[in-house]
Formats: sequence, structure tokens, C-alpha cells
Amino acid sequence: MNMNSNQRDIPFGSFQHLNRNVGDRKVVLFGAGDGAHKTGRKLGREYAFIVDNNPNMWHTIERNKDVLDPEEIKGRSDEFFVLICTTSFVEVSKQLESFGFSPQNDYIVSPILNDLRIISELENHCAKLLFTSGLPEIDDKECGGGVYELKLKGHLWEYRKVYSGICYGIIEFEDTFITIDDKLGIVQMDQDYNVLKSKELKHATRGHGLSYSEKYKRFYVVSSYRDSIIVLDQEFNSVDEIFVSGKFEQCGEPEHHCNDLCVVDDSLYISMFSHTGNWKRDIFDGVALEVSLVDHSILKPVISNLWMPHNISFLDGSLTVLDSLRGELKTNNARPIGRFPAFTRGLDYDGIFYYIGQSRNRNYSKNLGLSLNISIDTAIVIFDPVTKASRTIGLPQKLSEIHSILLLKT
Repeated sequence: MNMNSNQRDIPFGSFQHLNRNVGDRKVVLFGAGDGAHKTGRKLGREYAFIVDNNPNMWHTIERNKDVLDPEEIKGRSDEFFVLICTTSFVEVSKQLESFGFSPQNDYIVSPILNDLRIISELENHCAKLLFTSGLPEIDDKECGGGVYELKLKGHLWEYRKVYSGICYGIIEFEDTFITIDDKLGIVQMDQDYNVLKSKELKHATRGHGLSYSEKYKRFYVVSSYRDSIIVLDQEFNSVDEIFVSGKFEQCGEPEHHCNDLCVVDDSLYISMFSHTGNWKRDIFDGVALEVSLVDHSILKPVISNLWMPHNISFLDGSLTVLDSLRGELKTNNARPIGRFPAFTRGLDYDGIFYYIGQSRNRNYSKNLGLSLNISIDTAIVIFDPVTKASRTIGLPQKLSEIHSILLLKT
């Protein structure tokens, strides 16, 4: 999990939590000032006194309560339960632990500071990830198609191109990375991004999404140009092709605009612009279509009413999809839990935050009347689904396309 642990370890809680844990101890507020005042008003019980690390505040009176040296409570967790009321809650939390106070049991951060928790977490967050771009391949370290590595450490971040190509899906496989390159086909790289092997796909395939089944020992590649899923063995040999309908065979052209896919047990789920194959006629009846991996039969849509959907994954026990043109992240019975202003493509999840790609919106006219903020920026958004807070890592305008995101272990 790519989470800065010292942030998640800070004991934020509620007044109900305090009431359950305080017992017969006295309540002490840590940090004089407005935070203590607001906490005192909402506390619903008397508190004994305030402690503060500023010596100039010691032995003063604040709202009829003494302000004392924190040393007064050192080693006395059996007598006091502490509410941290200062924005320096990371430092104070460490200080209280050195005093023998246990987080949650003996102290919490005042609930009035809960909004600052997510801000602090996002600002101090550390992560490492790969993202792909399907732009044309050019000799530029900062843009063009390829695979990019992005490192985020608090307020600082940097990215670099680690592989040049026209790249779409990317997965991790047995300590290697596998991506789809429109020129080379399926490409396997080591942890240092050296190419180990590659194999061309069928001509005019436009491989896009990529997934792997551990049960069946097969790779599955979406072919956007053939309305199909190409099935490969572990040596990247083609062993089957599953067409989502008979339309490609009838007209020789793609009609569904299949994009991405994921494997869950015996099922394969594919995102596509049009279930009926009419997106060229401006009918965007997008779906997530289920395919049986047992007999490769086409089943039924499990999510409908999507508009240009792309990345689809099984995250946190739920089928999750990006409804790209609407800019919606849909999960938990396909409900929208987040909305973003650019063309939303590229998705991963660390158990706490979603990582969502934002590409230049080339279809912005279709969004008129649907969105009041149509972004043309390129970025990766780190999104907390609980608080709805997010942090945007802006990327240069010339890097206009993101297709997939893969979180790495840090």
C-alpha cells in the first residue's frame, strides 16, 4: 500500500470515541488558542486544563482554564485523556507517545481538525507509479508515447519517460512489466525497464487493454480495431480470438470501440463505446460486457449507460469503471463516487486513494450542457472517496494523453 504510514497512524477520532475511552480520567486539551476554544464548545463535558509547548503561554488563563507545561501530564495516562487541538498534530502525537500515551486509548486529535487530516495526508503522500501514453512516439524525454515513471514524495514529484512507444495497457507480471505497444505488440520489461521480449500482434490490431488470468495462464488483449479479445499464452503466442459480435466479420471495420478489460475469476469484463456497435452514428450506448473464460462465450452487459468508458478493474471487492467522457469514477453497484473535469482515463487504487488519469478532452463539445468545467489539462488525480478531497499532479500540456496507471510498491 502506497501510503505514508505516519499520516494514517495519527489517531483522528470523534467525540463519541472519546466518550467510549475516557473512563473516569480527566480530559486535557493540548494546544491553546482557537482550536482549544472550538473543541471545548463541542466537547459536551468539562476539561481539566490546557497544555501548550509555548513557554510564553504557561501559567496563563484561557477561557477560565489554566495553560500549563506539557510536562505536567508526562507519564500520567492513567489520569488524563488528551485531545490534540493544534495543527501540529503529527509532532504532538509523537510527543505524547514519548510521554507514555497510547494513540486512540489515551489521546486523539480533536474532531474539529478532521478536515486537516486529509489535507495533511495528501500533502505528505508518497507514491511511485507508471503511466502510459498512446501519443505518437517522438524523441522527447517529457512527452510523446511511451511508459513514464512518476515519483511523488510529499510536495515534490518528478516523472521521466522509461520506454518510448505508442503504449496503452500496462500490468505487473512476475516482477516484470508488460505493456501494449502499437508498433511492437506485447512487450515485457524488467524492473529497470529493459525489454526482455516482445511479440507483434495481428496486423491492424490496435491492442489496447491488457489483463492476465492466473487460473488459465493466459493474457487477454483488447483489439480496438477488430472488436475482439486476443488470447495469448505465456510465450505471447496467439491461441484464440474472441469477437464481441459478428459486426467486424460482416463489414470489416470495428464498430464497438472496445477499450479495456479485466479478469475476475472465470469472467472477463470489457469496456466499449457502444454495445450495439453504433458509436459512429453518435449512439454512445457504452457498457461493460461480460465474457465467459470457460467457453469464451459472450454474455451480457453488467454495467450500462456509459459514455466512452475506458479503464475497468476489480477494486476493493467491486467492479470499477471510468466513465471517461462524463469524467466519473463508478463503483459499488456502478454508482458514481467521484467526478473529474478532464477526459478521465487511467486508474489504480491503493486501498485508500484512487489514482485517476486526466487527459486533454478532445471531445469537449459533446460535454457541453453536461459539465460546467471542461478541462484540457493533463494530470494524475489522487482522490479520497470518503472525504471527496483530491490532489492534482499537473503534467505538461505537451503530454496530453494518459491511458493506464500502475501503482508500484514503494
